[in-house]
Amino acid sequence: MKIKKYLYLPATILFILFTTVLFSANYIEREKESWKVFYHDVTPDNPVKSWFVPFNTSNRTDIKTIRVISTFGAHRYSYIKGHMHTGLDNIPKKKGDLKYIFIYPMAHGVVCSIHLGHPHKTIVIKHELEDGSVIFTSYKHLQEIYVKPKQQVTPQTKLARLYTQKEAKLQDGSYDHLHLEIRKKFDDYGTASWATMTKEQLNKRFYDPLKFMKDNIKYSPK
Repeated sequence: MKIKKYLYLPATILFILFTTVLFSANYIEREKESWKVFYHDVTPDNPVKSWFVPFNTSNRTDIKTIRVISTFGAHRYSYIKGHMHTGLDNIPKKKGDLKYIFIYPMAHGVVCSIHLGHPHKTIVIKHELEDGSVIFTSYKHLQEIYVKPKQQVTPQTKLARLYTQKEAKLQDGSYDHLHLEIRKKFDDYGTASWATMTKEQLNKRFYDPLKFMKDNIKYSPK
């Protein structure tokens, strides 16, 4: 954390700030071991060739076919109060007459983690880029899951489906959307999703999914 910009804040605010950051960092380090059991250190068979939106929209290379519900970096008050939203909540812009919304990988990769339970079931996919570096995409709020850990996937693999509005109400929440994370690393095994408290912590592990899609999905008209 950059210290200088905080030096002139009142002592009480400084105390709360640094206590919160310390708690968050300790929490992630302490709790991540509980989630490590769900992680599989597997290597994708194929590097990423291109990126797509995570739904079977009319054109998966057109990010205008998705609708943003909640943006990256907003503060949340579930789990650890005040934690930052580490992903992008989104759905297809036009659902049409479809009863269910299905989720697909954004690129070639391998399923490295399936964790959490209703209503936060999560699939994490590990991707290898052309330069050999690794990136992760994480898909949360899944009602049904159709893949298994260590399974190689393509952009056409059906991963899961979302909750319907009726099913979401039974979970006492608005979970009929996809919480999408684009992760620089998965060293926390998922715990940073609900324990990230500062922009520094946010930028350490996460990309802004909307910006990532704008930068990496190459539009191709059908």
